Order: sequence, then structure tokens, then C-alpha cells
Amino acid sequence: MAIAAEAFRQLSSELKAQATEVLKAHPDYQQWANAYHPNPNIDLAAYVFMRSSTWPDEIRRSGSPYDHPEWHFIDYPIRPPSFPLEPDPRPTNNILFGVAQCEKTLSDTNASPVLRAVYLSWLIHLIGDMHQPLHCESYFDDEFPNGDRGGNDFFVKPEQTGVRLHGIWDGLLGTIENPAAQWNYALKIEAEYPKAVLPELQRHTNPKSWSLESRRLAIRYGYLNGHLRGGTNLETAFPLPEGYLNNAHSVAERRGALAGDRLADEIQEYLKSAATVPLLPPNTNTIFVALPKEIGTTQAANYYDEDMTVTGKVVDVSMYSSIAILDLDQPYPDSPMTAVVFDENFGRFGDFQKYNGHNVELSGTITEYHDKPEMVLESPRQIKITDPNQ
Repeated sequence: MAIAAEAFRQLSSELKAQATEVLKAHPDYQQWANAYHPNPNIDLAAYVFMRSSTWPDEIRRSGSPYDHPEWHFIDYPIRPPSFPLEPDPRPTNNILFGVAQCEKTLSDTNASPVLRAVYLSWLIHLIGDMHQPLHCESYFDDEFPNGDRGGNDFFVKPEQTGVRLHGIWDGLLGTIENPAAQWNYALKIEAEYPKAVLPELQRHTNPKSWSLESRRLAIRYGYLNGHLRGGTNLETAFPLPEGYLNNAHSVAERRGALAGDRLADEIQEYLKSAATVPLLPPNTNTIFVALPKEIGTTQAANYYDEDMTVTGKVVDVSMYSSIAILDLDQPYPDSPMTAVVFDENFGRFGDFQKYNGHNVELSGTITEYHDKPEMVLESPRQIKITDPNQ
């Protein structure tokens, strides 16, 4: 979503209107339009464009006729210590093939409107996937003689619990599907990585070269030139070395900036229109009341989809196989707000009981679940114990 937001902001008014017109034929367009809430930064067109970016993942393995499970990646084999460049074994069913199909269909104004909408969604998604380094490799060594499937079979420990290396890299730009939060994140990435500091934009100008960029980064930062140790399951996972996640996060944000710039260029080059499309009306949504930066748990329900700091006391911690739930100020079912952590991020937090009984400050996007506010935590930086002397 952040990459889609970057690209949409760069499109001309004409291209924004054309992209919106194409997406109106998408099978899920009406569902997205119905879910839109007026926002001073994101109009309906931007919202739909961003929502379309996650759709190829949502239909994966669903039986949809538009699903292409193998398009999300390209398995360049990488083999230490010399890492010779080898071709992907499936050249007609990988991410490069998928991007080429999208380019071809979007250039054809006689193609089915539904198919053009679907392939625009796919293009937005695949340019993002292509810039995630572990979507462009499979690691081979004595421990992984058949390859690790882009880190999906390579287990490490960011904290105390083993996780898939691929999942870590997939989550470096966040995992919350909240357009308002991702729009703001896109602004941050753009500010930190303007085009002037991205020489790759001039050096590498086609999808294959972008995928090879990701391959090289996977070798250097993903597998530390073959020195990263990984297990074949949760029990045999190895701890990540110090500084690994910080370096990976910096790589991910730079890749996100490149992906947004390149996606905008792809749409400018390949999205064709058979007729003139009226420009979109200006976004007239406004905010009349300044939002407070810090609120209590009882106020949280007034600020859905907003990035806020919420203060409260953790009174109960419930652990399940796939989720940890922290009740604030009152135990379930009377808690005015909860904080939740999904299992893929357990290892980053350690023992959740360390928060129980403490006053805390939560930072993130407030979302609604079963008519009550909650905040999904992806990083321990989002929760801070604020007791005296802490």
C-alpha cells in the first residue's frame, strides 16, 4: 500500500483518472468503494488504487480464475560462496512473466475491461513484490540442498521465537492494511529517499534488472554473503546477528522508494486509454477539529483509522497459538481497548507478561474489531512502559 501510495502521488491528473476508470471494472471495486471513509489526504481514487495493491495476495490459492501463485516471485538460485548468476528454472511462470503480461494487457485498449482492471492490480502488486529481495532468489547450501524457497524454509530468531526469514523481510514495511497509515508512511519514505539520491533509477531501467538488484541485496543483506545461519524448522532456528534488522529495514525503505518511482513509470508507459477520461474531482474532505496526539483508552473509539498515542494499564495478557492479546484498563470483556500481536511477530517482543500490571503508551493506528478499538503491534517500539522509575 505504501508503494502504491508513492506511485499514485506521482501520476499526472490524466493518469490518475485513467487508472481509476480502469479499476472501476475490477471484481472488487464496489467492495473497496463501500469501505472508503472520507479522508483529507486520501480521496476515493487513491484509496481504491492502494487497496488494489493487496488483492493478488488476497486471492492466492482461493480458486480465483485470476490467481497466479507463481507470479509473486522469481527463484534465481543463489549458491555460496561465489554466487554464480543462474537463470530461474521457470521462465514462463514467474514475476517477470507476470509483469510482462500486465504490460501487454494494459497496453491493449481492446482487452476485456475486467482483465485490464485485474492486471493493473497485479502490476501494482508485482512491482512491490519484485523489490522485496527475498522474492528474487532461492538459497542453496548443504543445509538447503533443494533451496529455501526465498527464505520460507530458512528459520531464524529475531528474539526468542523462531520465524521464517522470508516473513521478516515481508514485514519490514509493516503488515497493517490501513491506507491512512500507509499513505503517511509513503510520505516519510519519499522525504528520506527522493529521486536525486537513487542512482539506481538511471542505472537499471527494466523489470529484469530490478529483480537482479533484489537478488544482489538478498545475497548481501538477506544471507550476509552466505554467513547467516538458519535452521530448517522453528526448533532449529538460529539467532539473528546484532544489527541485522536495522540494516534490513533501511534496505526495505530504499527498495520501497525505488518501487514507487518505477511503478509510476510503468503506469505512464503501459496504461493506455481508448478515449479521453474526465479528470477526477478535487478531494473536498476536510478536518475541522485538530486531533490530539495522546488519548486514553476510553477515547480510542473516536479515532478509528488514525495514528495515535494511547495510554492505559495492561490488566491481563492472553496468549494463543496465533495471537497475543493485551487488555487495557479492564479485563475482558469490559476492556475499552486491546493491543494485539500476531504470531509472526512474537519473537520480536519476548515474554508478553513483562507488560502485565504496568502503565503503557501504545503508538500506532487504532482499528475496529467487533465494535471495539484495538491496536495491532508489529514492533516492541510501539509499546512503552511508563511506570515511574521505568
